[in-house]
Amino acid sequence: MILAKVHTTPKQRDEFRLLVAIRFACLMALAKGHTDPMDCPRVQARCAELVKHFAYHHPSPAFYRQFIRHTGELGLNFSLRFTEPQQGLYGKVMVWRNDSQAVTNVHPLHPMTTATPVARRPLSSRAAKPPRTFTI
Repeated sequence: MILAKVHTTPKQRDEFRLLVAIRFACLMALAKGHTDPMDCPRVQARCAELVKHFAYHHPSPAFYRQFIRHTGELGLNFSLRFTEPQQGLYGKVMVWRNDSQAVTNVHPLHPMTTATPVARRPLSSRAAKPPRTFTI
């Protein structure tokens, strides 16, 4: 994770400062009762700073590997993704909460759940029915 590594270049230090600001704003948003961090104006402002930074500076290789075209961790509870701009200077930053209690559209598979096959009629009962005929 980029937040846990030693930063040796000024570019990495700038990115670290911006990511920590976003993470802190997300924590404050949760403390204020926001379920989605992007609903908080403080998080939106911090994300806008990151977008503006990348409009004029190239990301470091570490940032590029973790957050561009990928969803990277922003601490334990949050994820961040930066989408590069198709046109113009400004990309898009999305931040969301990684919560095990969050509603998702994926049903969890439990290891204790056994798959039961769908019961089919035996062949002898299928053969007992007369074939269907259609008249026109």
